[in-house]
Amino acid sequence: MERDTRFTAVEARLEKGWQAFCELRDVLQLTNAELPNGDAHPHQIALPALEARRLEMIEQAAKEYEAELRERTPSTGNDDSTDPSPARIIRKYSKRYGKHLFGHPTLRGEDGTILAVVERTDNVPEHFFGAKKRKLRRRLGRAHLGRDLEDQPAQAALVANLQHPEYVRVVCGSLDNLATAFAELDAQGLEQTTPLSRSNRDSALLRRVRILVKKEAEAQLSDDKGGTIDAVTTEI
Repeated sequence: MERDTRFTAVEARLEKGWQAFCELRDVLQLTNAELPNGDAHPHQIALPALEARRLEMIEQAAKEYEAELRERTPSTGNDDSTDPSPARIIRKYSKRYGKHLFGHPTLRGEDGTILAVVERTDNVPEHFFGAKKRKLRRRLGRAHLGRDLEDQPAQAALVANLQHPEYVRVVCGSLDNLATAFAELDAQGLEQTTPLSRSNRDSALLRRVRILVKKEAEAQLSDDKGGTIDAVTTEI
């Protein structure tokens, strides 16, 4: 390999690209959690105001870095060449996606205090849904899960919160009380939520059956109340 000049050329090109990537990463101050396959666990920003100021400084540094790249990049050639330089590639993608890197909204209080800052990347939710998809594929044994994911109600994602003790404490105290907490939910409110069952060819029939059963139960309850009132009236 040392005698083959082709490997030397490839090594030099890869090393040049790697240096440019590390340089860009330092300018954007990316953490491991903000990189692909990084830490997928969400974290609470302790000082949102300080984080907002840090993002402003990163944005200014990125603008200065882009101006520096323009000076490095030769005026000849174009961005679509077969072997563009790393600086030209960075400029190309910066022009295409740069507006999405900054300017994320902040949540402010009534006095203007910054209470929360939106994450720069969506790696955390992407990792979350990717893990849920793998579990769904393992459980169902199907390769294509588009329909299954669409049919899952939004509240199914909240199940993952049961792994956090603080969430469990606020919702029901402990997992032993989870069934009681569900039993105390308002039935009328549950009717407005997305059903937890997956849609299939019998879904319309099952909905019709549920409506009939509900009407029958309401009619029975009404008859029971009427009979009780008649008995009380007769006794009086």
